[in-house]
Amino acid sequence: MSRLLQPALAGIVTALVGFASSFAVVLAGLRAVGADQSQAASGLLALCLANGVVAICLGLWWRMPITIAWSTPGAALLVATGAVER
Repeated sequence: MSRLLQPALAGIVTALVGFASSFAVVLAGLRAVGADQSQAASGLLALCLANGVVAICLGLWWRMPITIAWSTPGAALLVATGAVER
């Protein structure tokens, strides 16, 4: 049992640290490009689900734990740029 528990726990800790470190920046980036509160929440949900699906698919394909992360500098660029004029 501990043979399976250790990699799972390591993956959970990695995911939590990855999300917590840039969650606010990604949220601010979504808001900066004009998303209202519900759109930003939906965007974060879509990002989290996409990260999870990709990590599971790649993990099954390569038969090893794979973690997927978003770009904190990319989110910071969205915050700095703001909404695009039409």
